[in-house]
Amino acid sequence: MKNTIIFILAAATILRLLLSFVLLPNNTTTDNDNILAQALGPGILPAMGAAILDPVHTWDHLEEACFWLTNSPSLWTDSWGGNDVGAGYNAIYTPGTRVVAPPLVVAFLGEMLVCPGSTLLGVIQKLLLLIADAIGAFCIYHLGKRIFEMENRSNEEEMERHTQREGKGNNDLVVPGILRPERGWIFGLSSKIIPPEEVLTDGALNGTSTDDNQQKENGKHDDNANPINTTISPSLAREPILTLDKLSIVSALLYYCNPISMLANATGSIRSIWDALLLLSFYYATMPPTKITKEGIPIKIPSATKAILSLALATYADVGYGVFLLPILLWRGLLLGDSANTRATIRRGQHRDWKMVIVLYLFYLGGMHFFASLLVGGELSTYRKVMVQTMLPNVAFVQQDGSGSVPGPSMGLHWYMFVQMFDRFRPYFTVFVGGIPAMFAIPLTTRLYRYPSVLAATFQLLWAIFRPTTTVHTLVLGLHLAILNPRTIIRMRNPSLISFFALPVPILLFVTFHRMWLVTGNGNPNYIYFQCFAYGLFVTIISMDFVSATVKRDKVRRMVENGTIKKLAKKKEETQKEAEKVGENGVSQKEADKVGESNGSIDEKSAEDVGNISDQMDDADNKPEPVVVFL
Repeated sequence: MKNTIIFILAAATILRLLLSFVLLPNNTTTDNDNILAQALGPGILPAMGAAILDPVHTWDHLEEACFWLTNSPSLWTDSWGGNDVGAGYNAIYTPGTRVVAPPLVVAFLGEMLVCPGSTLLGVIQKLLLLIADAIGAFCIYHLGKRIFEMENRSNEEEMERHTQREGKGNNDLVVPGILRPERGWIFGLSSKIIPPEEVLTDGALNGTSTDDNQQKENGKHDDNANPINTTISPSLAREPILTLDKLSIVSALLYYCNPISMLANATGSIRSIWDALLLLSFYYATMPPTKITKEGIPIKIPSATKAILSLALATYADVGYGVFLLPILLWRGLLLGDSANTRATIRRGQHRDWKMVIVLYLFYLGGMHFFASLLVGGELSTYRKVMVQTMLPNVAFVQQDGSGSVPGPSMGLHWYMFVQMFDRFRPYFTVFVGGIPAMFAIPLTTRLYRYPSVLAATFQLLWAIFRPTTTVHTLVLGLHLAILNPRTIIRMRNPSLISFFALPVPILLFVTFHRMWLVTGNGNPNYIYFQCFAYGLFVTIISMDFVSATVKRDKVRRMVENGTIKKLAKKKEETQKEAEKVGENGVSQKEADKVGESNGSIDEKSAEDVGNISDQMDDADNKPEPVVVFL
C-alpha cells in the first residue's frame, strides 16, 4: 500500500512538472506558440482559462499591478480627489487600472516573484503552486482522519456498532432497517438490503421478512423482535468498496492528482495558494486540544493562532473565504452545549475557545488592512475606495471600470445575465445575486451545527455556483471536502450520481463553444449560456442533495437518541395486542380493525410517512409524537 501511494504521488508530480515546464511553459493562457495551441488550434488556451481560472487571481494579474507600480500615471488627474496621482501603491488603484489584487498581495507575491521578471522567478512560481497543492493534499488527509476520529467518539458511531450487531447489543440504539441508507455497504456501514425473493412479496412491501411471515403462519411471534427492522440475510452482505479508515488517503491522492488543479497551476492560477491557506486553517482548527507525552502527561497543543492566521490571510486575498469562519467556530466549541446528549468524551476532546478565535480573526484581519492602508497612503477615504475595488469583485459581479466593461465568460451565469440587464437594474442585480450566498450561511449553520465538515463542503459548493467568476477549480475543492463525509454521501440519491458524471459534458462544450464564438466566429454567446446553465444545474442538484442527505442523517440520529423509535414500536405492539384481544372475544375482523383504528392506529398513508421519515426536515422532538402502527 505504501509503495503504491509513493508511486502515485511521484507520477502525479512528474505529470505536473511536464505540464508546467513543457506543455505550458509561459504560465499564461495567451500564448499561441505552445504545443497545446498548435495541436488544438488558436484560442484553446483562453477557452480553457475561462473554465478553470479566475482572472483576478493569476500571475498575469499581478504582472498588470507591477506594470502600474513601475509606470505610475503621475500625470493623470485623480478622479477621487482632483489631485495628481502620486507614484507607488496609490497609483495601482487608480480608476481604470482594473487591479483587484490587494496591496499586501502585490507587495509580497508581486514585487518578490513577478515584478523582476526573471526566468528563475518563473520557476519558483510554478514550484510554489506545486507545493501549495501538496500542502492542500496533506491537510485533506489529516482532516479526513480527524473527522473519522471525531465521529468515532460520537453516539452516531455507537448506533452504527449496535446496528451491525443487531440482537447482540442494546436494541435501543439500533437504527431500523427502513431508515438505513441503501448504499451504506460502499463504506462498510449498515445498509438496507431486501433479498431478491422478497422484492415482490407482501412481506417486502409491508417491511417484514419471510421468516416473520412463517412465524405468523405457525402462530408464533417473537415479542423481543424489533417490529420496524427488516431482516438482512448475511449471505447478501456486500464487500465494501472503500473502508472509512482509507477514505482520507484516497481523498488526498485525488486532490493532488486531479487534472483540473494541474491545468490551473500550469496556466498561472494562484487560487491554489488561497485554498492551501484555507485547508491549513481547517488542519489547525481540528487539531486535538491535548496530546499525551511519552511520560503519560497531557500537554496542551496551541493551534488557534495558526488556524486563524491562515484563514485571515486567505480572507484578505479573497473576502469570500470569510464564510469558513463558521465551521471553524463549530470545531472550536461553538454551539457544542452541555446537554445530556453531548457525551463527556466529546466534551473532553473538543476545543472551547471559539470566543478567542473570533477576537484573533478580527485582530489579524484588521492588522493586515491597517498595514495595507499605510502602504497605499492617503486619507482613510482613499483606502476605503481601495477596499471596495479589491473586495467587491470577489463576491459580486460588477463593472471593471467606468467604461462599462465586465469580466469575460466563465462557468457561471453572472456574465450573461448582467449584460442583459438595463443599466438602472444592474445595482439591484449585483446586490441581490451577490447576497444569495450570505442568505444561506446562518440557516445552514444552525441546522448542521453537528457537522462542521459538511458545512465547510456546502459553503464551497455554494461558491462553486454563486462566485462572480465561477470556475471548475472552485468546484474541485468542494467535491473533495464532500468526500470526507461518507455517512452523508451514502444517503444521496441517484440524480446526484447522474449529475456528477454529467459534469464533464457542459465543461468540454463550454471550452468548444468559447473558441467557436470568440476565435472562429461561427458561434454566439447563447451556445455558452446553455452549457453554463447545465453546469450550474448539475452542481445545484449535487449541493442540494448533499444538504438533504445530511438532514436525513441527522433526523435518524435524533430519533434514535430521543427514543422515538422505541416509543413507536411499543405503541405498535400495544395496538396489536389490543386487536388480538378483541379478535379472541369473537368480534369480526372488520370490527377489530375499527377498534384498532379507534385506539389510534394509523392508515397506510401514515405508514408511508414513517417509512420516509428520514425525508422530513423538522426535528421529532419539536413535534407531538404521532400514534403509529406499522402495517
